[in-house]
Amino acid sequence: MSETFAATIAAVIPVIWLVASLEAHQLMKPYLAYSQRFEQAAQEGERMLSEAGEQPASERIFAVQTEMNNRLAEIIEDQRTVDPPILFTFWVTFGGILLSAEWMALQWLAESDPGPDPGLAIFLLASTVGGFSALAFVPVAVTMVQATKHRKRGHKRHTALQEATMRLHVRAVDRERDEEPNQN
Repeated sequence: MSETFAATIAAVIPVIWLVASLEAHQLMKPYLAYSQRFEQAAQEGERMLSEAGEQPASERIFAVQTEMNNRLAEIIEDQRTVDPPILFTFWVTFGGILLSAEWMALQWLAESDPGPDPGLAIFLLASTVGGFSALAFVPVAVTMVQATKHRKRGHKRHTALQEATMRLHVRAVDRERDEEPNQN
């Protein structure tokens, strides 16, 4: 391994680290926004359903259903998230490898007569290429996988909400029918 190679690696790894930190931050921003929007929509749905309460008007139940379905469909359609534990595990793994590579390159440069170390050179090269590859492919892959996963989960929740509001509608219609004066 040459001094130029080790110095280049020692200079490039912090750049990879910095860009990876920015990417991790960008991957987490949509997760936070999605979580907040979904929670707000759920709170709004609860409020709307409680306002509908015991009202016999089935139109109100349908209005609540339509409004909540539209809101949830919009949120589900817009979101792309990555689960924090996955991102944390990935970040710790690659961060640890890059930190180790940086330390080893600087340590090799600090020695008075380091001598050739092909094993270290291969490790430094693999770490650097791995870091570049992660920066190029992980954000795209994570976005695609998470979008698919959350879309499926969102559709399941959306269906559950539709079923719940339909049950409320049926109860309201039954209640109206029971309250009608007997026509005998």
